[in-house]
Amino acid sequence: MKNVLLIRRYAKAFLEYSIENKMVDEGYADLELMTATLNEHRELRNILSQPFVPKSKKENIIKKVFQGQISDNTLKFIDLILEKNHPEILPDIIVIYRELYNEYKNIAVVTITTVVKIDEQRQQHLLRFVKHKIKGDIKIINKIDKKIIGGFVINYLDYQYDASVYTKLRNLEALFTDNLYVKGY
Repeated sequence: MKNVLLIRRYAKAFLEYSIENKMVDEGYADLELMTATLNEHRELRNILSQPFVPKSKKENIIKKVFQGQISDNTLKFIDLILEKNHPEILPDIIVIYRELYNEYKNIAVVTITTVVKIDEQRQQHLLRFVKHKIKGDIKIINKIDKKIIGGFVINYLDYQYDASVYTKLRNLEALFTDNLYVKGY
């Protein structure tokens, strides 16, 4: 079971450290590069999460993979996580850091789910459904999901606007499964 409080604490500490050292964007870019690398290389994730692999070996691997690609301050942060024996929560720390970074920079993340990738103009057109709820800059994530059949779903924080064909079909199914027959008419 993941310790959400610990994950949030590490992410918040790294953000505060980044703010103090005027490297917020650099820290974000470093962690995004690490996310991409960890997602790409399953064996690297496996090595970092294995308890029988010594900390020193994990530190050497991280340094060899990321030395020169990410800042020394970010490497120190990763070393701290390894030193405290929490390498398995590194991907989760990155996710929470991304949320805290967006909050700090006043960036609203809106996810638009469609069946196919849509262009910038159509994304801006669909934003009209949530634009009144958003303050600050907007970052749009276009997620592809064939299950929705058609239409779109917009998610922003806890708000969802669902105009998918799948949902409309589900609603129709629920409507027709109710037995509206009344004896005597």
